[in-house]
Amino acid sequence: MEKRLGIALAGGGARGLAHVGVLSELSKAGLRPQIVAGTSMGAIVGGFYATGQGLEEILKVMGKFDLHRIFGMPESYRQALERGVGEVLMERFRGPSWRKEPSPHTARLLEFLRLFSKGLTFEELPVSFACVAADLHTGEEVDIDSGPLYLGMAASAALPGVFHPLNWNGRWLIDGGVVNNLPVDVVARKGAEVVIAVDLSSRLDSDPKTVVEVLLQSYAITAQELRRVKLAWNREKLGERLVLVRPELSGIGMLDFERLPEAVEAGRAAAQAAIPRIRAALG
Repeated sequence: MEKRLGIALAGGGARGLAHVGVLSELSKAGLRPQIVAGTSMGAIVGGFYATGQGLEEILKVMGKFDLHRIFGMPESYRQALERGVGEVLMERFRGPSWRKEPSPHTARLLEFLRLFSKGLTFEELPVSFACVAADLHTGEEVDIDSGPLYLGMAASAALPGVFHPLNWNGRWLIDGGVVNNLPVDVVARKGAEVVIAVDLSSRLDSDPKTVVEVLLQSYAITAQELRRVKLAWNREKLGERLVLVRPELSGIGMLDFERLPEAVEAGRAAAQAAIPRIRAALG
């Protein structure tokens, strides 16, 4: 009997669009994951996949939207954080506005995800799916697999400095990349016997110049080490049943949404190369 196949989709902003290419190639090869978990952009792509929508249809829709306006800003993450300093100073006087209502930017994301996911709940999905977020107050990992799908995806993708924290069952959640950017363990816990892990990690900035860039570099170092430790732990548990897929995404930044076609093609190429290893793991 063939083993149950699962896939873990990492976060990475615009780099996460490579997941569409990976899933598309797997589908062409007759390899359809029955269990999916994603973080941040991996949660968004994974959620759309789990609804049963065709991947080509997803690409067409994404190609028609201004993804900068929905998912990010027409500037770098560094510039977004620098611009946010003024908002921080204002909140010192007015109190945290995100506790009262989502920002217009966050509200746009919520509406886009609600419409694109067709208002489905996790319980109604034809594919078992979970997305990863982080509790802002406790630092705990929160694996969401119940309730409105759009809200779970949005919480998982609530990138600090770009989107406000989101309230889910009384907890304020932020981007899951803070705690588990490549949720292999979540897929395994949900019953997958073979797990494909789509890793979008990039090299560290070799020459940070500003204070904000140094801050971002420190976060990247922590994320890199967390990913290394978690991946080693999962390899120990799964052995050859863990298949790592790494799309070549050199030069594509977190907010480079205009490079969607490049990211998708990189995902396709990486999946094609990994298919023999996946078949071998499935036995």
